[in-house]
Amino acid sequence: MKANKNKIRNPFLILLISLIGIGVVSGILLLTHLHTPTINKEAVVEAMVETEMMQTNTAPTTVGKETTTPTSSQAAAQQTPETQETAIDPAVYIENEFSRENFETAIRQLSGDIPVIIDGQETRIETRYSYAMFTNQPNAKAEEFLLQTLRQWVPENQITVEPYVYVDGMGGNTWYNLIVTFPGTVTPQEQILFTAHYDSCVVFEGDPMVSAPGADDNGTGVATLLEAVRIFSTMKFERTLKVIFFSGEENFQQGSKAYAEQHANDNITAVLNMDMFGTDKDGDRCFEMYVGELPGSQKIADLLLQTIQENRLNLKADYLVSNAYAKADQKSFWDRNIPAITVMENFLPDYSPGGCEGVTDRTDFWHLPGDKIEAINLEYAFDIGKAGILTVLKLAGAIPVVPK
Repeated sequence: MKANKNKIRNPFLILLISLIGIGVVSGILLLTHLHTPTINKEAVVEAMVETEMMQTNTAPTTVGKETTTPTSSQAAAQQTPETQETAIDPAVYIENEFSRENFETAIRQLSGDIPVIIDGQETRIETRYSYAMFTNQPNAKAEEFLLQTLRQWVPENQITVEPYVYVDGMGGNTWYNLIVTFPGTVTPQEQILFTAHYDSCVVFEGDPMVSAPGADDNGTGVATLLEAVRIFSTMKFERTLKVIFFSGEENFQQGSKAYAEQHANDNITAVLNMDMFGTDKDGDRCFEMYVGELPGSQKIADLLLQTIQENRLNLKADYLVSNAYAKADQKSFWDRNIPAITVMENFLPDYSPGGCEGVTDRTDFWHLPGDKIEAINLEYAFDIGKAGILTVLKLAGAIPVVPK
């Protein structure tokens, strides 16, 4: 009986052991299939690096022999104040660029003191009398010289040779004003004029068709405008700026009268005219301004005086209002209610506070053959020219200059 019972129990024991074994194996298999996946650390680090590079401006990185370059937006963001070009204040730019040597050379060329080369031929400008200049006299090539010089600095489409007809007792004469235009970038409809007459004459002695050097009257003004055009060609302005060389001033302001008439519909907001400012025999560095009665003209004059003070130019001026000289080119614009002033050496007596204290100190060679560079105080004239240019910068809204 005992033997039979053992036989019966053994199958159950075997079944139990089998079931336990199956459970253990299943558990092991179940645990094997339910584990957490392993993290790819390299993939995560790469993603973090990419995110960091997207959020941070980085310089190009060298890896071995290969260089990775930032995107254009990253490169732009990397431009720090140390790496960017710093824009130059217009007044500082003028201080650095306005050349005393160029100024003097231009006066010498315009007055026949040294020769000029025109169309490959050497000649001397012995007179700038309008009747001589515009009848193709070989000793009166000032117009050709000016155009040749201006074309070195500005393109042809910025230069206008504008004719007008002056009728005298002998009939009609066609003379020319020369205009260089610098278009405004913000309010181009507003125009600032920087002007000087380029003709000359002798009246009391000699023959103007033969010799009228006009170094002071008005070589000083023309030399200033030439330097202005050279410098302005590298600048930009908010308002349209026109640099104008008038002919015919010595014939009752014919050039400026014609211009004011031809441009009656232009929005001219200010005119600064430079005329004969090379004499300072007493060394007081005083000049005069023909300001007149228009409030706009007085604002121009006030701005000029302020500019002199700000730039420490050691100049002072008479401020002529009711007694302003009415035979210079500013008068053509006054007649049309356009604000304008003329800058001139100490020509008339005036007792304006802070001015020349009633004395006069004008050239001894006005409209005479002796109007040559030897009689000019070049340092005084140069500083007045600089004052004019700096004032025009403000009137025209000069934009800071970015070096090229």
